[in-house]
Amino acid sequence: MVISRAVIAGLHLPCWLFNAGLPHPLSVPAIDLQGQPARCLTQGQALDLATVHTLFHQGQQWGKTLAVAASDSYLILSECVVGGTTTALAVLTGLGIAAGGKVNSSHPTCNHAQKWDCVQQGLQRAGLWQQPTVDPWQLLAAVGDPMQVAVASMVIAASQSCGILLAGGTQMLAVFALCCAIAQTYALNWQPQQVVVGTTRWVAEDPTGDTAGLATLIGSHYGITPCLLATQLSFAPAPYPQLQVYEQGYVKEGVGAGGCAIAAHLYQGWSQTQLLQAIGAQIRDCIDKQS
Repeated sequence: MVISRAVIAGLHLPCWLFNAGLPHPLSVPAIDLQGQPARCLTQGQALDLATVHTLFHQGQQWGKTLAVAASDSYLILSECVVGGTTTALAVLTGLGIAAGGKVNSSHPTCNHAQKWDCVQQGLQRAGLWQQPTVDPWQLLAAVGDPMQVAVASMVIAASQSCGILLAGGTQMLAVFALCCAIAQTYALNWQPQQVVVGTTRWVAEDPTGDTAGLATLIGSHYGITPCLLATQLSFAPAPYPQLQVYEQGYVKEGVGAGGCAIAAHLYQGWSQTQLLQAIGAQIRDCIDKQS
């Protein structure tokens, strides 16, 4: 979060927080999308179908609203989902994309076998395992998470009038694939050429995942390859142990970290040195508040 905070604060960017399905209200101002917490995907009943529909319609409305605010620029959409790369794998697999072994995780070495076991259980119990065609709503209700449907609907709506930077790794590639599936299934208009996925070097270069390969698979499946960007931000010269965990593989992304780092360069021309200085200032501020 410190990377995104440094960029948002340093560039005075407007920021909206959306609650798509938390069990408790946030302690800071946020927009409630009237979702619900997802159940374990191994049950094959992660979300109620009514919740999927509610989140889609809420996301559509907010996508249009945010697009107006960003009519002369672009939106950065990011996420914070516990177990999100597993639900990403589940949705991608349900859509017929061979994503096994390609998603990332917060582990230094991705726990692919554990994820795959959960995905198989969920899809089999939902009766969606290896089906030739799957309804996106049913798939999301079976093994998805609230963020996926909310952000996908925002993207479909907003892409018609502004650019979108999906800030995240394989979770946001899953959202892109969902947009393709939803638009095709329900004959919805969207502009995929308006959308890019922006992540960090730690995700893009993760030897235990395959972000670029996953983007290619999605392109082969839908005929639309997502544009994938990655910041070259490195914390190797940073004097803070809190940041060295990124270089050690224990942290690879954040809440919009890669996308915000990319935006800092595109929006204001920040160099890596300037970005590191801004992040360092945030770290020092946190340390001072704790002391």
